[in-house]
Amino acid sequence: MVAKRHPLPTIGAALLALLLIAFPAATGQHRSAEVRAAEIGQQVNQLSDRDPNAGRTLAWSASQDFRKEGERVLAGRFGLQALKLDAEVNAWQRLARDGLTARDELSKELDGDGIALFYNLLLHAQGMVGDREGQQKSVKAYIEKTVAMSGEDSKSEIMARIIGAYSFLETGDTQEGFIRLQSALRHAAAGKNYGLTLSEYTTAAQSFADSGQMAAAEAFYTEGLGTNAAKIESRELATLWFEYSRFLQRSGGDIDATLRTAQTAREMLQRQYGETSEEAISGGDNLASFLVNNGAVASGLNIQEEIYQTALSSLGNDVPLTWRTANNYAEALRMVDHPEVARGIDEALLKLRITHYGHASIQALVSASNLGLDLLALGDRDGALKAFEEQRKIGLEIADPHSEHAAQGERWKEYTQAYFLRYARMDNKSLEDMAAIKDWRSAPDLMRIKTAQLAAEQFEMRDDTKRALALRQEAYEISKGAFGELHPLTFDALLEVATTHMRRKDAETLQSFQQLDERMFDWMLREVGSSGNRYVAETTRRLADDMLRTFGEFALSSPEAATLYADSVARWKTMESGERTRLRMAAETTTNPDMHKLAETVVRLLGQQQELLSSGDVDTEVRQILTELKATRDRLPKSLGQNIATQSVEDVLGTNAAMVDFFVSSRRARNGDANSADSRLQAIVRRKGEAPAIFDLGALGTIVRQAAAEENPDRRFGKLYQSLFGPLKGVLEDRTQLYIVPDGALYSIPFAMMKTDDGRHLDEAFEVHMLTREDAIFFTPKRDRPAPGEKALVVGDLKYWHQRPLPFTRREIHDVGNDLKAAGLDVVSLSGTTGMEVPIRKASADASIIHLATHGFFDADTDEETTDALWRSGLIVAGKVAAQEPDANDNDGILYARELMNWDLSSTDLVVLSACQTALGDPSRIGNVRGLPTALAIAGARRSLLTLWSVDDEGTANFMARYYQILTEDKLDYAAALRRTRIEAISGKIDKASDPSLWAAFVLFEG
Repeated sequence: MVAKRHPLPTIGAALLALLLIAFPAATGQHRSAEVRAAEIGQQVNQLSDRDPNAGRTLAWSASQDFRKEGERVLAGRFGLQALKLDAEVNAWQRLARDGLTARDELSKELDGDGIALFYNLLLHAQGMVGDREGQQKSVKAYIEKTVAMSGEDSKSEIMARIIGAYSFLETGDTQEGFIRLQSALRHAAAGKNYGLTLSEYTTAAQSFADSGQMAAAEAFYTEGLGTNAAKIESRELATLWFEYSRFLQRSGGDIDATLRTAQTAREMLQRQYGETSEEAISGGDNLASFLVNNGAVASGLNIQEEIYQTALSSLGNDVPLTWRTANNYAEALRMVDHPEVARGIDEALLKLRITHYGHASIQALVSASNLGLDLLALGDRDGALKAFEEQRKIGLEIADPHSEHAAQGERWKEYTQAYFLRYARMDNKSLEDMAAIKDWRSAPDLMRIKTAQLAAEQFEMRDDTKRALALRQEAYEISKGAFGELHPLTFDALLEVATTHMRRKDAETLQSFQQLDERMFDWMLREVGSSGNRYVAETTRRLADDMLRTFGEFALSSPEAATLYADSVARWKTMESGERTRLRMAAETTTNPDMHKLAETVVRLLGQQQELLSSGDVDTEVRQILTELKATRDRLPKSLGQNIATQSVEDVLGTNAAMVDFFVSSRRARNGDANSADSRLQAIVRRKGEAPAIFDLGALGTIVRQAAAEENPDRRFGKLYQSLFGPLKGVLEDRTQLYIVPDGALYSIPFAMMKTDDGRHLDEAFEVHMLTREDAIFFTPKRDRPAPGEKALVVGDLKYWHQRPLPFTRREIHDVGNDLKAAGLDVVSLSGTTGMEVPIRKASADASIIHLATHGFFDADTDEETTDALWRSGLIVAGKVAAQEPDANDNDGILYARELMNWDLSSTDLVVLSACQTALGDPSRIGNVRGLPTALAIAGARRSLLTLWSVDDEGTANFMARYYQILTEDKLDYAAALRRTRIEAISGKIDKASDPSLWAAFVLFEG
């Protein structure tokens, strides 16, 4: 969307619009004069094609003749044509002389449009010959004429003042022109021609910006937005906001101010033109591009995708505006490391643009370059070279002497060839040429960054780490200047700097990693925690993996980094700021029941927000959660949770205890490095009064494969124990209490089956607690066993519609209910058809123990791209199971994890899902596995006793009955009771439960 522009400062462009105005038809009464005029006009045109001066002479003579005959309209027509021909041959002296001579006559002979063209020609000519006095008089005469014709403050008068001002600007008198233009616009602003006023402020600002006078342009934009005309919303106002936002982006204005301007413009364009209009799409595209380019990638990508889809559906795929939105969407996807999605868009765009604009077009060149970058990131060397060669050829065809398009294509080809031979040593000249590209100001910023980084690798191969560090620092500065400090590309560049510091053993190494960690984490909290986007969520953790992998290597050899690194891992595994933990602590310490409930609600909503936004599942429900979260948070005192004394894990651990926090890290694959993407397993061991100990346990895939190769289960899990805990033997010696925090795929491993060197199972060697996060240790000692007067909900022996019955659940819930009643708990039982979703949810309110004996499921085979893990896991309850897509339906007989996540289980100390596969889910980048474990934790349950696989109905009933008996009679805590129950099952004391397929299936997550 481009507003009209007035002439400034090129003569040809200045007159083009006005010279295209059609002459009025003759209205004289003498047909013979009209016939002669037609014949003369034809002669003038023929002469002008060969000799403009001869055509001009004939036209001027005809004008004088028709004037003598009283044919004013014809006289005016030919007089204006003569002056137009003067302008075409730059005969400014003659135009100024004759125009001034005939001014009074032509003013009577021409209509409004003709008069505007005449004065534009005359004023320009007077300016070109330096007749400033005559120019000023002509402006005055022009204004007086428009007032006489249309009245004061009319549009014609306003335009006369404005055109007069531009005549000074375009002929070199910038100071006078600026003063006159400012005066003319202020005169317009004082009247009621609001639309014209705003349009002309927009045009003035654009014109000065185009000529490089940014301060003057800024002044016109801000003054225009401060007029009375800007107090009433209109299409012209929307256009002014839009162009101002584009100006601020080009001029590098304040980021916050630019963002507000772009948001205002988009919203106003939507209201004025409709959300599917080209104007509104342009406004959204402008806002999205700004956000992405300044680090707000999640919200920018969300808008960019929305705008692209809107353009496709409302405009179609054969419109250039749709292609622009597609181009910017693909650009954003590349920035967050998703070239596999961008590639399809860029391939289609290249074909469309070549067909529409031709091969020798800047649009085709951009798409060829973008496609090359996609293929480069995807590891397709030949494809990338082909695309960059296409870019080079297009650059040659464009043949723009002021650009270096072809040279850029050639440089990308050279970079690609070197990139795929990273470990091959470049010759010295090629290396220096590569290193020099960073100083090539006309090169794309991305090229300058990447070539500097590749050259740095080559200098490191030569042991010239000083030169390598300098190049990486320059690449970082380029990225910071182009994209901002908080941007994925800048994070990558800063990681390269930190890595080089590490290799050089520089004193700045730890500070570099700490700085990078803090900036990335702040960015993550903003991006994932406020906007949410599936691509950004994935990229965020990948960025963190890259950083933590290298930071971890440094921490392994640098004890001073151990604590900072361990704390960083703990933060990134939860991807939280610590607010939830502080509020949980505040909820437990406050004596105000209302504040207690509010704090618990905020904790739950924060969990829902993080889960849904990090998965990119942004829908109406998410927006409702965000609204509710803000409203609830606003009701909390600002001081709540701020004065909580912060303790470290080491402070809480007993002298006989240790925490093992496993961390699975990976690094993004790079060409030429076959092992770069292999996930590695680390163990961070925390003990009271000591710094964390960091252990690299090796490649996770290798650990699992080696254990799986053992056919005998005891040897298999003995080997697994050796791989995971063997290297920790020195720091676990004399420890009897073990807190384990799994990560990723480790959540699906039955730790209970592991055997120590002396043949004991893990539960026999240690008092084990399985935590979902490090800070869970602050809460595990609290509310850790049932108490008289509390409420318990027991559900089982349900009537299913399509599932096989579970007959032993009748005895299970009977025994469990009796044990809890004997311990003084108020027990509510649901069975048969009463165990439907709504009654279960209502009965779970304020229950400290919830026991559900039913069918569970996790569907690991469904395409993860189309069905979220929380919709692929759940429980079967009473009710008619409908054959439909997963949905939040209270009566469909299925309680999905996604539905359960929205329950309020803040009062629940223990949830037992005595069902199959309830501990399973997709490996998650946040917390534990995405499935029922995630849903229960977010809903507020402190502990969940779940199963890793399908279990026998009768054996489970017996195991559960014994668990509750031990729990209530021996008054043990929940974890200790499970440990003793498992040991009894191992020793054969529980009927039908002695096989590991049953007792090892149960895992108690505390978090």
